[in-house]
Amino acid sequence: MIIENKLSKNQIIKKGFSLLELLLVLGIIAALVVAAFIVYPKVQASQRAQTESNNIATMQAGIKALYASASSFSGLTNSVAVQAKIFPDNMLNSSGSSATPINVFKGTVELASSDTGPSGLSGSSFTITYDSIPAAECTKIVSAVASNFYIASVNGVEVKSAGGVLNVALTASSCSDATSNSMTFTSL
Repeated sequence: MIIENKLSKNQIIKKGFSLLELLLVLGIIAALVVAAFIVYPKVQASQRAQTESNNIATMQAGIKALYASASSFSGLTNSVAVQAKIFPDNMLNSSGSSATPINVFKGTVELASSDTGPSGLSGSSFTITYDSIPAAECTKIVSAVASNFYIASVNGVEVKSAGGVLNVALTASSCSDATSNSMTFTSL
């Protein structure tokens, strides 16, 4: 019986973690936290850019539908677009006819008729202008929507000429202001 009660060193159960195991777990947790802080802002920027790209496409389609039977876009203003419910709800800072559109970056959004179309006639085209766009989202938004527009410009620089293709390098260099870029899209 005495022999049965004696346990060998190999049979003793050790409880707890060794210092090496704890350091390994803490290192893995630290790496995950650092990765989250690096990746999360980029994911957020992509989501904001996608949201605004969708909003721009929605506005363009709504304006074209509203003026489908008209010979020009004359008279297009933000107040007309608010009354016609052209702006997505997430862009309006209040409700009713006094609502003003803002983008997800809290910058202004301006709709206006233009004479930039090929005919040069008054109201032959319209513009959508976005202000206060951060550099991280500026290039993404312009790249996503420029193909749907006749002309695209960033901070006054035409990055897609009339009927041409988008110059991505010029777009990236034009989106240089860290927090306050302005984009204008012209549609026929």
